[in-house]
Amino acid sequence: MTKKTTYLLGILTVVIIGTFLYMNLCSECRVAGNQEEAISLKSKTTSPTYPYLVSDGDYSYEAKENFNFNISNPSFLMPISGELKDGIASLKDYLNSNEQKTVNLTGFYSSNEENHTSFSNLGLARANSVKNHLMLNGIPSSQINTLGELKEDMIFHEGILLGPITYHVSKQEEEPSTIN
Repeated sequence: MTKKTTYLLGILTVVIIGTFLYMNLCSECRVAGNQEEAISLKSKTTSPTYPYLVSDGDYSYEAKENFNFNISNPSFLMPISGELKDGIASLKDYLNSNEQKTVNLTGFYSSNEENHTSFSNLGLARANSVKNHLMLNGIPSSQINTLGELKEDMIFHEGILLGPITYHVSKQEEEPSTIN
């Protein structure tokens, strides 16, 4: 074997091993990688327990889809629906034109779940996961508040929580000014 052939076999081996490890060790890749399972899940579920619903006196947007989470996991499942992406873009436009408004994200959790995060509860960790996604989509962090709430009656579907996040738009409280 020539030196060139040895290098090519080495590169091929690294690519094969890397692909194998990537598909077996990346938890998000396993969910997104198995398209038949994802399509099967969508066909079995009609709507999340808590749909994406943001409403204010001047603004309202509702989508059937919401952020979904695995049990005891603070990170939402990808990919998210186009309808949910449109809702995020709509919320961004509304908050950009109403800088005095904030959106309060409340993440729910159950006492049956294990919290392996640095947050005080899994609901708060989930709300922060969604907050980070909203910030990546252009919504300023100063206009997003996060909360966590214990909710024992959540519905699990094959190990997945359907939409354990709610949204509430409110007016920011002004900080008192200090006079010297």
